[in-house]
Amino acid sequence: MFAVARGGRTFLGASPERLVSLRNGAVSAHGLAGSIGRGATPEEDARLGAQLLASAKDLAEHEIVVRTIRENLADICTDLHAPAAPTLLKLRNVQHLFTPISSTIVAGRTIFDLIERLHPTPAVGGRPREQALDWIREHEQLDRGWYAGPVGWLDAGGDGEFAVALRSALTEGNQAVLFAGCGIVADSDPAREYQESQIKLRAMLGALRHE
Repeated sequence: MFAVARGGRTFLGASPERLVSLRNGAVSAHGLAGSIGRGATPEEDARLGAQLLASAKDLAEHEIVVRTIRENLADICTDLHAPAAPTLLKLRNVQHLFTPISSTIVAGRTIFDLIERLHPTPAVGGRPREQALDWIREHEQLDRGWYAGPVGWLDAGGDGEFAVALRSALTEGNQAVLFAGCGIVADSDPAREYQESQIKLRAMLGALRHE
């Protein structure tokens, strides 16, 4: 969870996605892409999870993210490891395809080098990165501000942890602007992506309603 206050406004949220952490040379990142809602019963929840794990569209979206993380870390990390297939990360309102990625940073590199290579992830910035970011700037019609940026901490020894600032809100006085998004690939269905964004907004809406 995070909250950053500045100039009478507060940006806060609870991110499901670790951008990167560094502890005693050990690097950890999360590949997180592909989403579906939670079920009302254990049986429905298991069915939805199995549906996500079998979805060609979501698996392709997830593979793009994992492959990009591995490529971007390759020149500053050694011993890169990621499971061959994703598992499920189950949150209160949504479940995601999840792949943990671990490695060891090379001597002379810092957590800022890791952040520079990993931000923005394909899930929020597209791939190939520069062309996708140019398209987003031209078409998105939204000033993201701090949304989807890296937020975290580091200590005097250079260790730290940063998350992708998702499932978030910008509050000022008694007003709040909520943010949620979806990773769009060739087989994305607009209606399903819109529904997914509504599911992702529930966590912050629930917090604002004290649920």
